[in-house]
Amino acid sequence: MNQINPAYVAVFLLCAMGVWGCSQQKTGAIAAKINELEARYAKLEDDYRTLHASNEQNRKKLTQIEAQRVTLEGEKSDLTQQVKTVGTERDMIRKQLTQRIQERDVAQTNLSQFGRELQNLAGRVEAAVNNPSGNSISSIIPASRRNE
Repeated sequence: MNQINPAYVAVFLLCAMGVWGCSQQKTGAIAAKINELEARYAKLEDDYRTLHASNEQNRKKLTQIEAQRVTLEGEKSDLTQQVKTVGTERDMIRKQLTQRIQERDVAQTNLSQFGRELQNLAGRVEAAVNNPSGNSISSIIPASRRNE
């Protein structure tokens, strides 16, 4: 038992050197590094929470805007339909107006023609009354019947 195996001595020395090396590290530097990493982690967590809250607000706004867009599209389609209806009504009214203008023009032409015929007839009646010649019986024929 007096002899010690050199492998045991090597393992013992290796372990002793490892313990000595670990004890030689600056514990303050490691602690500072750990504190720095924890601070960065806390800051990243705060940033994550802020971004998450902002994302939720933006998602709510997006939902509201989407609903508003759908509403506006519905209103747009209603207004488009109203414009088509009003356009159709406008065209019908224009046709009616054109017809009424033509009717008015025809009535005005007939009225002016009737007025001329009436003036001719009045002139002939006046001439017959003022002309007491031998023709006591004169035939008065309206202008509209002269062609018959």
